[in-house]
Amino acid sequence: MASSVKNSVETQNPSPKVNKKKGKKMSNETKDDLYINDENEFDFVDAYSEDTVEDDAELLPENVAQSAIDCAFVGVGGGGGKLAKAFLDIGFNRTILVNTTVKDQPDGVDPNNFLLIPGADGVGKDVGLGKKILSENSALVEDAIRARLGSPDWIFVLAGGGGGTGSGCSVLHESLERHLKSVGASGKVVYIISRPSSQELLNTTIKNNYETVLEDISVHPHIIIDNER
Repeated sequence: MASSVKNSVETQNPSPKVNKKKGKKMSNETKDDLYINDENEFDFVDAYSEDTVEDDAELLPENVAQSAIDCAFVGVGGGGGKLAKAFLDIGFNRTILVNTTVKDQPDGVDPNNFLLIPGADGVGKDVGLGKKILSENSALVEDAIRARLGSPDWIFVLAGGGGGTGSGCSVLHESLERHLKSVGASGKVVYIISRPSSQELLNTTIKNNYETVLEDISVHPHIIIDNER
């Protein structure tokens, strides 16, 4: 009698099955139960890290010139390259010269401070072509800014007001501004444009180029340098 009762109880309340491989108790209530492996199941998560490794192989030396702000300089075109070289000479090492030809590169500039834009061996004084080439290569310029100039608060764009490449410099504004935002900069993109001489402004093309760049940068912080003063 006792044996019969024991068998009846075991039939109604069977012991939980044990998964010997995982060491987990299995329920008989449903065949669709999910089983999570032990804490080592997701060890692969540890392979991922929130820390990012920055490649500073192309980063230019820090500025040695005394300055109240953390800044970098981008000279665009022949005239802008000459202005940029002047800042390099006084110790603003975080400076790059951007041009569509090597012919206008000032003497004594380290190749690391120069960025050649492909697509044209110079644009003469064709500001439309200058804008087109710079716009098509804005990502290249932005990458160079990120790799070489680091995390400045301010970026000063230098350009001659009468040339084709320099007068088209404003098309790079979005890329430059995006970089400042990406590094949490507190400053802005500022344009320093040299005004052609009165004699040069007698040339219709130079005059039109100068007026074009003035109009393009008018909504941004800018400084005009008068070549005759």
